[in-house]
Amino acid sequence: MSRQRSRSVKYYCCPVCGKNSTDRIAIEKHYRERHPVKIDEVIYCNICGAGWHVNAYGDRGARERAAACYQSHIDNGDMDETAGRAFFLSGGSLGYVNVKKGGLQDGKKEKEPGKRE
Repeated sequence: MSRQRSRSVKYYCCPVCGKNSTDRIAIEKHYRERHPVKIDEVIYCNICGAGWHVNAYGDRGARERAAACYQSHIDNGDMDETAGRAFFLSGGSLGYVNVKKGGLQDGKKEKEPGKRE
């Protein structure tokens, strides 16, 4: 199974009040007349969700750090565990969950307690 090593997210920020969002149109509409909008791009590891700012590390440096973080999870063997934890802690925006067959959603009936088959 092929997964992306990292992903880039751009946050549109107001340098005056600090409000930010990933929705450029909403921020520009809100600050069109009062504040100039600046862009902060962050490169995230797609397993644990650790992020590196492009403004601080440069595009190449941030991508290299995210790729190294991704590879470290593979080397440590904790890829699925860490990704699952990040998935639930972030509300589904980071990480992933491997779905296993055989659960209730696959149409199998749950056994009643005390009943033998």
